[in-house]
Amino acid sequence: MKTIKRILLVFVAILSISTMNAQEESSKASFDIGLDYASRYVWRGLEFSDSPALQPYAEMSSGNFTMGFWASYETGGQVVGQEFDFYASYSFGAVSVGFTDYAFPVDGASDGYFMMKNHIGEATLSFDGVESFPISLMVGANIYNDDDNSIYTELGVPFSIGGTELGAFIGGGNEIYTTDGDFALTNIGFSASKDVTITDAFSLGVSASAIFNPDTDDAYLVFILSL
Repeated sequence: MKTIKRILLVFVAILSISTMNAQEESSKASFDIGLDYASRYVWRGLEFSDSPALQPYAEMSSGNFTMGFWASYETGGQVVGQEFDFYASYSFGAVSVGFTDYAFPVDGASDGYFMMKNHIGEATLSFDGVESFPISLMVGANIYNDDDNSIYTELGVPFSIGGTELGAFIGGGNEIYTTDGDFALTNIGFSASKDVTITDAFSLGVSASAIFNPDTDDAYLVFILSL
């Protein structure tokens, strides 16, 4: 409980600084769609597929508000690894509050998308970093269909070498994120990304992440192509 209170105090301080330094943003709406091809679906240090996955998304933004849909479909044809999410967030400068409804519909069965037992809701509070303090921090807590209200938190540090954007991250959680329910580090690693220009009008996003989960003793190298 003391740890949660300290995290909240840090966020309150960051929110105050961010709000004072936030610049006025345009209210013009924008819409984006895209598709990622991932060699594996690994989320917060946990493997959700044992074959490559296609991950489409559609997102709308207006001013500080963003909402969208994201999905992941395992190409191996397994029911496990299929996911369809709705998310929304509102930013106050570098600080944002968000909500995600994670849905895990079962294909060909009676308990599909419209059965709420296949959904988990999460509320998040995040700091995306500013020029004088580029470190990012996120805390998320499950608010329905998780009796333990599992908590996950992650710290990230961005940097770059040449034209490649890099980052180091460390994250951990409790309950559904760990093997024994106690808080543990589950997501430690490095990521790299860059845009590869194909033509003057088209470029391909390429990223890779080395991910280590000390709790499950697993390691992954995930490669993603973004259209």
